[in-house]
Amino acid sequence: MQPDNPAKVAEFFENFFKDNQELRHLFHVVVDDGNYQAEWAVAGRKRSGKIFAFHGFDTYQFDQQNKISFLKVKLEK
Repeated sequence: MQPDNPAKVAEFFENFFKDNQELRHLFHVVVDDGNYQAEWAVAGRKRSGKIFAFHGFDTYQFDQQNKISFLKVKLEK
């Protein structure tokens, strides 16, 4: 996915929600001097019936217009 291409980002999420029929999310956000880190977990059921789960961290910052100016996503194993 190309994060600087809004059409590709929209296409990714459209396909993601078509394939994943049932989702549950949990998250915890910590703010430290303007830096945000969200620890998250997601579990779901695909259209095929297969169950999956992921755990990870998003690190992000906002610019003067409160838009995300930096984003790093890390999946834990």
